[in-house]
Amino acid sequence: MKVCACICELNPFHNGHEYLLRQARQITGADYVIAIMSGDFVQRGLPAICDKYSRTAMALAGGADLVIELPVMYATASADYFALGGVSAAVDLGCVDFLCFGSECGDLELLRSCAGLREENDPGLHILSQGENSDSSKKFKITKLLREGVSYAKAYAMVTGNEFASNDMLAVRYIKSLNILGSDIQPVCVKRIGGDHLDGSDNSLSALTVRRKAANKEDFTYLIPKYVYRNLADIRDKGFPVFSDDLSVQLYTVISGVIEREKDGECDLTDYMDVSSNIAGRIRANIGRYKDYEGFVSLIHSKEYTRSRIYRAILHILLDIRKSDYPSDLEDCAVSYIRILGFRRSASGLLSLIKESCVLPVISKAGDAGSILDDEALYYFGKDIKASNLYDMACTFKFGKDPVHDFSRELIII
Repeated sequence: MKVCACICELNPFHNGHEYLLRQARQITGADYVIAIMSGDFVQRGLPAICDKYSRTAMALAGGADLVIELPVMYATASADYFALGGVSAAVDLGCVDFLCFGSECGDLELLRSCAGLREENDPGLHILSQGENSDSSKKFKITKLLREGVSYAKAYAMVTGNEFASNDMLAVRYIKSLNILGSDIQPVCVKRIGGDHLDGSDNSLSALTVRRKAANKEDFTYLIPKYVYRNLADIRDKGFPVFSDDLSVQLYTVISGVIEREKDGECDLTDYMDVSSNIAGRIRANIGRYKDYEGFVSLIHSKEYTRSRIYRAILHILLDIRKSDYPSDLEDCAVSYIRILGFRRSASGLLSLIKESCVLPVISKAGDAGSILDDEALYYFGKDIKASNLYDMACTFKFGKDPVHDFSRELIII
């Protein structure tokens, strides 16, 4: 039995995701495909456009056999932590043979080289035999620059004339994480279709394009499968679309409360993950000008940090995710439980296999966590529950729906 895992956000699920899952199964010959998916908040420090259960249903309809949740402390972290958290989940399942991911370059050997997992021959000799502009020659040039201390993204841009794309960067981190964990899981690279991940053009197969069109109330149905359209139509004005400004009140309440407690020496803004002393100072200086979530991000943002870094910093304050929640060494980061969000009925064989092979506690019902997790794992699981309930309350405020505690949610089974 072959099992392939994909680490994903599906924010929301679109035609490119369907293609990735189909290719993952076809290339690897996998009997089962597992989606290791972010919950209600994602790696750019933003709320997902719709909740994790809706996105789970989309993933299962789109080709996944099982969806498990990437814990929020990894789902909302910088790329190194995000990748290592997702890869550790795949490794600890104990049954995953392949890790499949999308990449703009689509070149696994280049990604391996940039991850430092294999040595290359002398680039000069190769260029003489293959030609200055061959793909192979570009790989050698990039590798040479890396050895000279040039950053990965800059080396790629210097050689190709293009910025190294975001999924390529993430792919390198997946490969590095497999190496750090000493895993024999095989990385599998699928070339992205439909443009760069950050390409917001009308025909780009990216979740960013779908989210932008949803925000502008433009048509995006041609970018998503029909079953996703039906799902989004069912939850429209109930749980979709959700944006950062829908958490404006919660963010102000939490941050102003932390600043008040700082005065009594009870805490410090820099205790929170991704909050530097500079960012903390800008938060304190601008809290009196707070109007809404996005406006506050703009007030804090500066050339020193990317906007994503600011998003993650203030989200970690909102969700009470602290630097002390992470091991001091990146290599020691790993998930401490597996939470199932949904599965296909045809995947009973996979569930049986996981029951035998997984080295971590497996949670299929949130209410059972207290009886199967140790104190440390339960602490981290509590972060997930808090995040989901905060997200649900934002939907309650926005759409007027009844609140639903994460403990009472049932698995998505199709």
